[in-house]
Amino acid sequence: MDVDRAHELFDVLEQVIDHPFYDDSERLGLSVVLADASLDFAFSVRLLCVSGQLLGASTCLRSQFEALTRSVWAFHCATDNQVARLNQTDLSMETQQGAKNIPQASEMLSELEKRPNLFGVTAALREFRDCAWQPLNSFVHAGIHAIHRIRFGSPPKLMEQTFRISNGFCYLAYNHLGTLTGVPGIQKEIMAASVCFSSVLPDPV
Repeated sequence: MDVDRAHELFDVLEQVIDHPFYDDSERLGLSVVLADASLDFAFSVRLLCVSGQLLGASTCLRSQFEALTRSVWAFHCATDNQVARLNQTDLSMETQQGAKNIPQASEMLSELEKRPNLFGVTAALREFRDCAWQPLNSFVHAGIHAIHRIRFGSPPKLMEQTFRISNGFCYLAYNHLGTLTGVPGIQKEIMAASVCFSSVLPDPV
């Protein structure tokens, strides 16, 4: 796992998307915060992978996936009321209760899949959820996958896969943030900038 190379990729992508966002709406602002949260979780994934901590890395990977899904959903699908409930500036019993009725990841993904223009991101999110959700839940809840890994260790290949998947989600997050700048052609710039970083990204399907 070449963490330095991954950090180099994300530094490059930060430069590509270094433009003002195209408006200051609550919806866009919420989407940005959630995308930033997904990138924060990803940083934890990288540190944990390098330390050989698959349980922690897998748990953070699930959170990264959910934050990214919610970021895209908040911008494209959430109602104004849902945006307002998630955008509360204070944490109280009342605001926490209001946010409980927000759709879960599976519902958000189903809503996103109804948008043909989002096929690129939703296909990647759906593939991951269908393949990895059960073991990730097991890690989060200390189920059989967690027990097995503690007893028998984590194969290097699985650690490398977790690392690369997380980096792939980072790519999607930067791609989404790029679209929020409204700069024409920025997704092509992001793709071009990522071409020489295949060693830290998921293998092409």
